[in-house]
Amino acid sequence: MAAGLRVRRAGGATDVGRHRKHNEDHFLIREDHGLYLVADGMGGHQAGDVASALATLSVCNFYDATQNGESWSDAYKAPSDAALSPSACRLAAALRKANADVYAISSSHRKHRGMGSTIVAVYVPREGDEVHVGHVGDSRCYRIRGGDIEQITRDHSLLNEALAMDPKLTAEELARVPTNIITRALGMEPSVEAEVSSLRPEPDDVLLLCSDGLSSMVTNAQIREAISLMSDARETCDLLIDLANEAGGMDNVTALIVQF
Repeated sequence: MAAGLRVRRAGGATDVGRHRKHNEDHFLIREDHGLYLVADGMGGHQAGDVASALATLSVCNFYDATQNGESWSDAYKAPSDAALSPSACRLAAALRKANADVYAISSSHRKHRGMGSTIVAVYVPREGDEVHVGHVGDSRCYRIRGGDIEQITRDHSLLNEALAMDPKLTAEELARVPTNIITRALGMEPSVEAEVSSLRPEPDDVLLLCSDGLSSMVTNAQIREAISLMSDARETCDLLIDLANEAGGMDNVTALIVQF
């Protein structure tokens, strides 16, 4: 990254919420790899927990195996990689590997059949001036810069697909589109299109990774206010989770903060 620009603090927290019996979210902080992620599992009989845990482990193992510049299988490469930097390609390949691992278990174990997981991950390489954000599904990454908040990721949802097909849909038409149906997730198909973007952070920028249990319960204004009060990343994640639970806590809630 640019001279003097490093991760100042990072922290995460997760909670089962007010209405679920099991927490199917996982998060990972691996500062040695510059790797931060949130995974939100789905599937009955705790299979979602298996899917998100497996996705998290798979991405981590991929970074362990490629930390010294080792190449990876062509199975985890795609034509779209041509538009990405080598570091961004590494993140995309890690997400494809996670998809393959979750799909393999889902398709070979009856009790895990149909399980899947959304994922959002940030990779901060040791060198260069870019940070890479990859995601599949509706787990999100926000950037908070000064008093502004911006959603970096685009939900892979039926609602967004409808808007992509017809941007002129009216509010009434959009209201008839289910808001809780995602169109991509790890483990649902043999391959998946992972979306990866790159950005150049500025000092004091904050990236918030979260599951939809947070983004569906907490407003952008609440997120901005919580971040503005931040003295400790973990405590701020706890605060955001408390806000989600106070709003109803309809789902598992996970937040992870990276500040530069």
